[in-house]
Amino acid sequence: MTARRRRLRVAIGWTLGLGFVLAACGSPTSPGPSTLPSAPGSITGQTSPATTGSSGTDSGIPAATSSSPATPSTAAGSGSAVQPEPGLFAVIHGSSATLAFQYDAQTTAQVAADPALVHDVSALAIGLYTIPGQQPVADFAIVSVLRLRDPSVGDEWFRQYRDTYDAAACAQAGGVERHSEADFGPNHAFIAGCAGGAFTLHVRLPVRGIVVSITTVGPGRLGQQIAADAVP
Repeated sequence: MTARRRRLRVAIGWTLGLGFVLAACGSPTSPGPSTLPSAPGSITGQTSPATTGSSGTDSGIPAATSSSPATPSTAAGSGSAVQPEPGLFAVIHGSSATLAFQYDAQTTAQVAADPALVHDVSALAIGLYTIPGQQPVADFAIVSVLRLRDPSVGDEWFRQYRDTYDAAACAQAGGVERHSEADFGPNHAFIAGCAGGAFTLHVRLPVRGIVVSITTVGPGRLGQQIAADAVP
């Protein structure tokens, strides 16, 4: 598969992941396949920024799995599957104490199953952060945490990955309008502004071999908070 086709497949995967989370936010009474899976302490009945609706329930950060994000496992061969791994969210510290969080197991599994990811990514987790008790929901952040097979992969790969992610995320918000960079806490973030007002942020944690990507909406700037909370 060519690099161009691989990037296209990844874009489809990210769009799917974003669509599933947004559908969950906007459909409090329709628990079909496009909603977040229920789990103990999960957020339910959330509404999107454009929808008024019912109340939600807060959740905590998921427990780490046996493979700790602080010590990325040795990369397997390029034929190994991408593993859904909610424990990757352990790299995001302070936000877990102040924001409501839900790990999206269904979307994580669907995106992880895309064979286009296997070459570069060994593990993946996707989740949703919101402000506890905020109704209607005006602020949320969809966060993807990836563990790379090769932590030393170059800047060109990271740039292509960001471009692919941004195009998929902003496709639902009017397309990519501008790019910028900024430091949040100890981390440098690459930012894309969508024409419709959403933003994406990307933080790379080279020592851990991890990339944190965020799609965020709302005046609370949850994306900036999460970018600052990622432990380098």
